[in-house]
Amino acid sequence: MLVELPNGCINVETRGSGTPVLALHGGGLDHRHMLDALEPVFEESTGWKRVYIDLPGHGYSKADASVQSQDDVLNMISAFIDLVFDGQKLAVIGESRGSYHAMGLAHARPADLLGMMLIVADGMPGSTVDWRPTHQTLVPFSEGIPKRTSPEAAARFGRLVVQSPDILQKIENIKLPAAALADDELATRLNQNFNFSFDLPNPASAFEKPTLIVNGRQDAMAGYQDMMDRFERYPRATLAVLDCAGHSLAWERPELFRALTLDWLHRMSESAT
Repeated sequence: MLVELPNGCINVETRGSGTPVLALHGGGLDHRHMLDALEPVFEESTGWKRVYIDLPGHGYSKADASVQSQDDVLNMISAFIDLVFDGQKLAVIGESRGSYHAMGLAHARPADLLGMMLIVADGMPGSTVDWRPTHQTLVPFSEGIPKRTSPEAAARFGRLVVQSPDILQKIENIKLPAAALADDELATRLNQNFNFSFDLPNPASAFEKPTLIVNGRQDAMAGYQDMMDRFERYPRATLAVLDCAGHSLAWERPELFRALTLDWLHRMSESAT
């Protein structure tokens, strides 16, 4: 379903009913990645309405030429929230690029959020920290990459910490089709004006709602140091740095990812009561 906004539209897909959870995917992807990673978790936790969107310029969401910065993208997400949730409180999950906007919502409208989950949140705009682990494949696929695999899929597969045929299939069925839909012109504009107008790494006040921060110990794309350095701004946060996990940790360590997410959902339920 497309939700029309003054400067574009947001594609949305929902699952379940109950308290809303807004899921924001990473750069160059679309809602299918978050849906695949999160739906197995919600099979074990009822009472949540999952709202998966394509970020502006991704999937089937569109943004016109007035969208020039991350602030503009955040404003589109905020306008979507006002239109769709109509004052109802919600939780937010952001992965990689989507984590910027999850943190942006925590900065701009904390009273509207029940909690926040950050997956492979990386070096944030304006951060002076640029530390990343060296890439390692710790669990290689012993049979090697099948010959039919495209160069694009093979390159992504090679960046995994844990390799398996199942993840290769997910790359081919989820990541590559999403990448083909990305708006390259918008991506160029945003890369030229990447920072937010406010200090995202150092907000004026702490976010005091149940929070989960999950990073990969071997994530060569995002690392984990930024989130460790700023952990104190989230007094209700669990911080987990998973060994044997990289930027695709939800696929590489699904059991541990599921357990941590279920704990976060439980903590939000307890806080609500």
